[in-house]
Amino acid sequence: MSPGIAQAAGAIAILLSVIVRSIRSGASWQAVDEGEATAEHLRDLTGILDIQHLREVFGPPRLNDGVFPVSRKDVLKNRSGLGYLLGDRWLDGASALIAVLALFPLWPLWGTRAWLDTLLILAGGYQAAGWIASARFIRTS
Repeated sequence: MSPGIAQAAGAIAILLSVIVRSIRSGASWQAVDEGEATAEHLRDLTGILDIQHLREVFGPPRLNDGVFPVSRKDVLKNRSGLGYLLGDRWLDGASALIAVLALFPLWPLWGTRAWLDTLLILAGGYQAAGWIASARFIRTS
């Protein structure tokens, strides 16, 4: 396999991962903004997997529908490292930018192939770590 093809395949995989993760986290953020955040939404955004710990941090949910009365500020204040792995718009955006740059044939012009390969590996590693963290998240649901 040619290095250019491997780079393109990695970049496309990263872009697809970013799209899927942004749809998922976007739906969770929308639920928070609309005042309809359930435990699943908060787990996805904060990385707090234990329901008891969620109750300690955000208070009890409403009895009739299980919705937590939280704001975006509350969620951002209580995010953990796992929450950033599950999806962060800045980190996912940086990954997408690196992937798009890898798809353009700029590296021969600038002589930056080694840097671009390194950034592509880091972006791919972040996306892979996020999917591994998601598997842990799904297992505890």
